[in-house]
Amino acid sequence: MKVAIFFSLLVVAISASISEELGAKFQAFKLEHGKTYLNQAEESKRFNIFTDNVRAIEAHNALYEQGKVSYKKGINKFTDMSQEEFKTMLTLSASRKPTLETTSYVKTGVEIPSSVDWRKEGRVTGVKDQGDCGSCWAFSITGSTEGAYARKSGKLVSLSEQQLIDCCTDTSAGCDGGSLDDNFKYVMKDGLQSEESYTYKGEDGACKYNVASVVTKVSKYTSIPAEDEDALLEAVATVGPVSVGMDASYLSSYDSGIYEDQDCSPAGLNHAILAVGYGTENGKDYWIIKNSWGASWGEQGYFRLARGKNQCGISEDTVYPTID
Repeated sequence: MKVAIFFSLLVVAISASISEELGAKFQAFKLEHGKTYLNQAEESKRFNIFTDNVRAIEAHNALYEQGKVSYKKGINKFTDMSQEEFKTMLTLSASRKPTLETTSYVKTGVEIPSSVDWRKEGRVTGVKDQGDCGSCWAFSITGSTEGAYARKSGKLVSLSEQQLIDCCTDTSAGCDGGSLDDNFKYVMKDGLQSEESYTYKGEDGACKYNVASVVTKVSKYTSIPAEDEDALLEAVATVGPVSVGMDASYLSSYDSGIYEDQDCSPAGLNHAILAVGYGTENGKDYWIIKNSWGASWGEQGYFRLARGKNQCGISEDTVYPTID
């Protein structure tokens, strides 16, 4: 009887210690990410979700330490969100069929280097944060256009996502989503202003387009054939950063390493990002991907994605602009 009581008390003490540790982590999380909640009921709900997510992160990282998975998870600004809530933020409208205005990419078979990183060549601006606005499509479009403009002019200029959100009303739903191909048409016609002249608000607004502040238009945009990852590789190597779509449904807790997840699907594209390079680590090929979730997420705002197997549909919806 005494032994049973002892172990019961031990279990209670351990549970209390774990709860206290999780509570401390939650308080630190709120402070770091500026989280506030409407009332105590909402805070309790968020704490419970946070707790479940932290336990899932710890279980995954135990597998990582054993070498059974290739990437590590971590606590970040999404850790108080459920899987369903996170997926509502993913608003890419994927387009697998090129429009009439699209040029189709043709592989040349040119020899390409074993690794490329356009960040080192001055073709990629700093990491940005879309916030609560479902504007990933806009960040992907500006990213590849920034790269094309840097290639043409030798100048790296941050371009305006807010302009796309406010002004592409015929081809997007602003903060509720958009596609890549359709909205490149706007950039061909009206061009993009600088981020400085048309700053990011992270919400839908009236179009304040000013032709005098336009930095560049694009001459054409090229779509890479779906499921042809070799063509995507050649394009990234020879052209520069490429706008791509993926299924990011399970990406929220990524922290570092080479992301590979069997649950993501090439048929479930829901997030637009920017392929800025590629490489190999310990025999495992990867893409270097710029995200739009801020520099505190992932590998300083970037993540590496398994390459060569159309992971998460990375070669399904790919396009880049050209500036003549």
